[in-house]
Amino acid sequence: MRYSKQIIFEKIGTEGQKCLKNSKVTIVGIGAIGTRTAELMARAGVGDITLIDRDIVELSNLQRQTLFTEEDINKSKSFVAKEHLDKINSQIKIKAVFKELSHKNIANEIKSDLIIDCTDSMETRFLINEFSIEKNIPWIFSSIIGSTGMVFNIVPKKTPCFNCIFQEPEEMLGTCDTEGILNTTSSLISSIQTTEAFKILTK
Repeated sequence: MRYSKQIIFEKIGTEGQKCLKNSKVTIVGIGAIGTRTAELMARAGVGDITLIDRDIVELSNLQRQTLFTEEDINKSKSFVAKEHLDKINSQIKIKAVFKELSHKNIANEIKSDLIIDCTDSMETRFLINEFSIEKNIPWIFSSIIGSTGMVFNIVPKKTPCFNCIFQEPEEMLGTCDTEGILNTTSSLISSIQTTEAFKILTK
């Protein structure tokens, strides 16, 4: 059975696996964290996954964006990720969205039980935060740079929101383009983020 080793883990079990199967998750940003998070969720049997990203695969992405290969260069990240995930798990539903998330389209593109932030954009994170509060949808923030990273669960009406802790930056922040990044950092943060997602989805 595909999920047998996961089901015998007492914190998942049969009921938890059913919860994962019936869950709808949106992953925003299919990069270093997003590719790994999407793969882990697909392998775990999360039943409905939407992938949103506006970028194409570049050679420099291959160092850390684990779903992509050299054959994927210059192709849409979201569509390529869907192709690979369909081969990993054909029993789940995967939707690819090749566009930038905005105030104009967020309500149409996100119809899920959980939002996973794997972006590198503060503007997009504030947008997700505003939308999650309005629609009462939990989301998980993640961020990495160099050898450090953060994960933060935001559950409306239960936890502080993103804007409660972070303010709009007044100057340019460092990015992986300016500070670099270890591929082990993105894998670690993705694993933590996905585990937190499992906790939320199986409650």
